[in-house]
Amino acid sequence: MRASIRLFLALLIALPFAHAAADDYEDAIRIFRDSSHSARFFNNSYGYAVFPTIGKGGFGIGGAHGAGRVYVKGAHVGDATMTQLTVGAQLGGQAYSQIVFL
Repeated sequence: MRASIRLFLALLIALPFAHAAADDYEDAIRIFRDSSHSARFFNNSYGYAVFPTIGKGGFGIGGAHGAGRVYVKGAHVGDATMTQLTVGAQLGGQAYSQIVFL
């Protein structure tokens, strides 16, 4: 169990340093706009928060973290972070993009 706690702590220390560049935000927004599943929400929402890269990993205990930007009517108005802690049967890691419509 001590090894999984060390891995978890290492992930928590390393994940905040994985940041996204401005191009990553534009690319992520373009991908979500081009997707048939999310494109319709752009016209019907007040705004959105986009997270180009969320890193997630775990070994029994896991965590995820990602930096994002908040947009209102297409204009960048602020920044956001997403942090997650998980406990349970898990092993491995992944990176994914996420958008939250407001």
